[in-house]
Amino acid sequence: MSRGKKSVRVRIDSELRREQILEQAVRIVSQRGYYGFGIQELAKECGLTNGGLLYYFGTKEGLLIALLQDRDRRDTEAVAAAAGLSSHDPKRKLSLEEVLKIFRTTVKRNIAEPELVRLYAVLRAEALNREHPARDYFIAREAKTLDAFTQMVTPFVKHPRSTARQLLVFLNGLEEEWLRTDQGFDLMTEWERGVALLLPS
Repeated sequence: MSRGKKSVRVRIDSELRREQILEQAVRIVSQRGYYGFGIQELAKECGLTNGGLLYYFGTKEGLLIALLQDRDRRDTEAVAAAAGLSSHDPKRKLSLEEVLKIFRTTVKRNIAEPELVRLYAVLRAEALNREHPARDYFIAREAKTLDAFTQMVTPFVKHPRSTARQLLVFLNGLEEEWLRTDQGFDLMTEWERGVALLLPS
């Protein structure tokens, strides 16, 4: 095997290993939060030493941020593709039908992946602590989401920023209640009823 092919093989193996670690981390962190899981436990689950695991992320904090960035990237791509907006021009104004479709697609994806919903719910609450390593990440993420929601709803409501904030906190709160009741109600139905109150039909 040539040196070039060997280099590509090593890089692919490294990327796959990194993805495997992040998948295991989702499961553990969603149950225990950042403070409740240890590198040693995660490394053991992945068949690695502590040093072997940290080789990919540097620190426990680095692992957490990489996990959040990876999930956000995947979710954004999946929602855009499922909503038929993978080639969407961010400057183009969306129709109300397209806006509602994006929201429905997001909720539908979350229903299919409750562990990810739990991951964000747990870390979002933990990050209220000013010392939490993901605090700045969540502040920036929320600001970006509010900007996106505001842009989407601006043509349809009198107070776009306020409506965007209400939509965001409604979705977060509804998902947390859904988890707390062991998915004891139809999340999509409740979401649709709430959106009907916030956006024009």
